Amino acid sequence: MQKLEVGQPYQEGLKHIPEGIAFDFNQDGGFFRIVFDNPLDSEINEITQGKIKLGLLEESGIVFFFIKFGELPWMDAPYNIALSKPYNLEELIDEKGYALQIVLIDGITGIVHALKLIELPYAMSRSFKEMVEKQRKTQIKDYDKVLNRIYSKYETDALVEEAEIYSL
Repeated sequence: MQKLEVGQPYQEGLKHIPEGIAFDFNQDGGFFRIVFDNPLDSEINEITQGKIKLGLLEESGIVFFFIKFGELPWMDAPYNIALSKPYNLEELIDEKGYALQIVLIDGITGIVHALKLIELPYAMSRSFKEMVEKQRKTQIKDYDKVLNRIYSKYETDALVEEAEIYSL
């Protein structure tokens, strides 16, 4: 995992990053990247200090990871293991969940504005592991088309209503 620090560039030499949300997973755990152009102090505070809700949903072979910080709206990111670098999911022991690193980046400057490391709830980690193991056994044909069809049919809030929700 790359070393990140608040106030420093997310990636050396990278100035502009398109706004958006991304989720990935590797041997170290999950990584949730949020890019806002000129993030407001209120957004930074919600991400660093607000109550966190998480959600997980499998739809048409795609895992959707949801996160909500305080009063900010739900954010979602699709995930498919075929798009990640190869890794092995660690066995879940002692009721401990996977780690999730959260980073907020200013898309205009490329500067990291917030970092947070949390432990996913054990039940969520177990569900995520099951969904990913299922993804390993099946391949989605036309991933982008399937994803676009889901997003054209459902808004984030409608997907959240179908998801397993966890509060920290």
